[in-house]
Amino acid sequence: MSSVKTAIVETQAAIPTATFTALPLPPATPLPPTVVSVQRPVIATKIQLPFNEKSFEGDYCQYPSVKLSTSDAQGLTVSEIARELMGLHLSYFNAPQAPDWCRVDGYKIDKVYYDERTPNLPLEPKGDFMRVVYYSIKLIQIPNMWMSLSGEIDQQNWLHTGANLAIFRLEDGYTMKFAHP
Repeated sequence: MSSVKTAIVETQAAIPTATFTALPLPPATPLPPTVVSVQRPVIATKIQLPFNEKSFEGDYCQYPSVKLSTSDAQGLTVSEIARELMGLHLSYFNAPQAPDWCRVDGYKIDKVYYDERTPNLPLEPKGDFMRVVYYSIKLIQIPNMWMSLSGEIDQQNWLHTGANLAIFRLEDGYTMKFAHP
């Protein structure tokens, strides 16, 4: 309980003074348990690929310009068009004539989808359509041009990675470019 007293000072001004009494505290609430983030230790994957120090090849290993004709795209959704274009791109490197530096021993397109954030992301170029494509490629050697991509290499030497595709309409079909920040 508090009481108020009034004191008179030389200026004749009334200044209230107060005495406070402590209020009882609510019962103690137990604290939630501390959340501790436990990360699994990083275990290096043993890459079972042959090392070929003479494998660099510059001309063939440039990204090809791929095109899906209008007739081949007829009836396909935009995501299916993106899948087909990525398949054409990867099949270029899954060919016997591809140099070791960029050749792959197979590929899989794991997932294609539209990311609603894409229009707001600083990706260039912006196509008529944008899609995210997750894919896997089977590596054949080290070094190779694919090692600079982000992703994970599993025990069977498949690199699992992804890309943003900008898809462009042409007069007679569709083409794609990789979109980057």
